Formats: sequence, structure tokens, C-alpha cells
Amino acid sequence: MSRVKATVSKVNLITILGACLALSCARVGVAKAAPGKGAAPFDPPAVYLTWLHDPTTTMTIQWHSNGGRDDDVQYQRLDKRVWHTANGSHHPMPHSDRIVHVAELTGLKRGTDYRFRFSENSVEFKFRTMPRNTKERIRFVVGGDTMDPLDMLDESFEETSRLAAKQDPMFAVIGGDIAYANGNPGLVGRWYNWLATWKKLMVTSDGRLIPFVVAIGNHEVQGGFNQTPEKAPYFYSLFALPNKRSYRVLDFGRYLSLVLLDSGHTHPIDSEQTDWLRQRLGGRQDVPHLFAVYHVPAYPSVRQFDNGVSAKIREHWVPLFEQFGVDVAFEHHDHVYKRTHPIRAEKIDPGGVLYLGDGAWGVIPRKPRDRWYLAKEASKQHFILVTINGQNRSFLAIDSEGQIFDQVNQSASYAKTPQ
Repeated sequence: MSRVKATVSKVNLITILGACLALSCARVGVAKAAPGKGAAPFDPPAVYLTWLHDPTTTMTIQWHSNGGRDDDVQYQRLDKRVWHTANGSHHPMPHSDRIVHVAELTGLKRGTDYRFRFSENSVEFKFRTMPRNTKERIRFVVGGDTMDPLDMLDESFEETSRLAAKQDPMFAVIGGDIAYANGNPGLVGRWYNWLATWKKLMVTSDGRLIPFVVAIGNHEVQGGFNQTPEKAPYFYSLFALPNKRSYRVLDFGRYLSLVLLDSGHTHPIDSEQTDWLRQRLGGRQDVPHLFAVYHVPAYPSVRQFDNGVSAKIREHWVPLFEQFGVDVAFEHHDHVYKRTHPIRAEKIDPGGVLYLGDGAWGVIPRKPRDRWYLAKEASKQHFILVTINGQNRSFLAIDSEGQIFDQVNQSASYAKTPQ
């Protein structure tokens, strides 16, 4: 829990940061400068939002500095005049002279707009907490494999991100292979670029930063597979993770759960992670919208069906998905778009699990194979727009030109009643 103290703001006027030359001011109202006393306002090179706990009442703010040690965040509701202060912490970013700061805001009001800043002389940013339930439409985007290692200008990553932000999603889910830095000390600049692009482009039309949650992929790790957390120094440093572990579950009130898994990169698929998965899914059978997110697909669209990682996921995780009612598994890694038929017990079954992916946000797409379980495949850069409205949900595949090229609709099981 954050130690919070209330202070009355001395700020009477907020002015837009001149000329918006900094990356943080990509849209009007995104970052505003509080009046200072001559000094340039503090504008961190990276500012990004995620969650450690319930997104309806908390927000975790992370930002970078070049050696600063001030971990306080000041925040207020847009409709109030009182500023509060949350105390955070900091740690060094590996292979960098940057400091990573983390502060979790708790006790927030559901479905409410807030602004935050790092001092009276810093730019300001906005966010919104998630709503109490699905009476308000929930929208978020999903994708993976975001920054192609051969795209030196990151144009594809930027273009897809710009289109994703235009959907005004409440948050984003990134399923691994994020900056393609491979834990390499010489590629730290790729993370600088990725975070700067996110700060600049992943902003809603009314100027709110778009939070994101991440799963780990092989390109976060030195060696890719069967490694330890120490081999993924950037991933574990940059992202706030409960228990400093790559697999977790994030519950949005009682209406949505995201189960984020490690497909054998820094934690084995079987044994402890599978036991953990069984327990977490067993306690969420009444969640009306239950999704799994991980990197390597159980049902690949490009790689061999019997590759070792996919086979292990089908052996250990897929039976649990089917047993405990996972609705959709978001998969990545293969660099195409795929939608499977609903699958249960290795057969097409209307009551089975839908697998969506396969990770081509910014990478060069590959050519999918013809497989019995594929209902739709396409060699396209894309993201998936998910909309939840009560018991109903839809999934739109949107390509890098902004065109919808696939859609599927579902209804939550009658056994799952939204709270």
C-alpha cells in the first residue's frame, strides 16, 4: 500500500508544453507543463503505466530519470483540486545510466480520470481507472512481436501503435518479443526507442496514457529458452511484476481475468508453473471473461505442430484451459495472424477454447501453413481489438492500414454471470 498524504495545490494554471517538441506531447493535452520558476519542466524520457493489483482501484506508474532519486508522484482526480502524494521506489536499469522509478497508486475511484506529475515543475499526464463492471463497454488491444529487429527506423511498430491508439483502448496486452533486445547489453537503445514510442503514440484521443501489461517472450532473454530471470535483465527491471516472477494473474474486479504465462523462457512450462496455473484457474471459474496470454503458441500457424515448446504447452496447459473454462488464449511468436476453430480434446468443438494470435504487431509477417485447426490466417501486421459488453465480447483483427480483416463474436457461458 502506498503512503499517501494530501496537499493543497499551489498550481492555478496549467500551460501546454511549448511547441510539443518532446515526445511526451504527441497529442494535445497528453503532457502539460506545470508553471515553474524559470527551470525547464521535468519530462522523463520514459513514462508508462501498468498494474500490480486490481486495475479498477490502482495504477502503477513507472518513469525513468538520468540519476534522480525522487520517487514521489503527485496525483489528483480531474474533478478535484487536492493533490495527493504517493511514495515510490527506484532501482538501476541494467546496462544503462538510467534509473527506473515505480510508484503504485491505491484506493482510487473506479472508472475515473486522474492527472499526475512528478513535482510542481514537471509535465503532467492523465490516466483513467478501469470501470466497476461491464455495464460500461470494455475495450483493449492485444498483440505481440512488436518491434522488428531489421526495421532500423521502427516504422512498422510506430504505424501499428498509432492505429491501435486510435481505437481509444482502455489498455493494451503485449504478448512478448517486445523490443527484441535479447537481454543484450549492447541493445539497450532498443528499449529506449520502444518506451519513447509508446509514450509518444499510445495515447487516447482525449490525452490519456494507455496502460499495458506484458508477457515474456524469447527475445527478452539471453538464450531465449530454459534460462533464469537473470538472463532477462531488461524485462525484470523495466516492468513491475508481483513477486518478481514472469507469470501472474491480473483480475479486473470480478468480470475479467488475464492469466499471463511464461512459455519456457525464464520459468519451465511444467511443474511449478503448471501447479500454479491449476490453482489460479480453479479459483476463477465464475469469471465471465477468462483469458490466457503467453508467447509460444500451443497451436502454431507457421512452426511445426510438434515443436517441443508447443507440444509441452498442449500437454500441460491446454487440458487446464479446457477443464476450467478459459475462453480465449492469446498466442504469439509465429509472426502472422491466426484464429483457430474452438478446440477441445484436440478436436474442433463449439464449446472449446479459441486461440488467437500469432504475433505480428511490428515484425515482418511470415507465410502461414494450412492446418486443420485454423479458421482464418493472414500474412499481415496487425493487432486485435477486444470489446466486452456485459456477457458479449468481440474480437476484431485490424491490419497496419487500419482495415478490419477478421472478426469473431462470443457470449460468456450462462454459468458465468458478471458481477
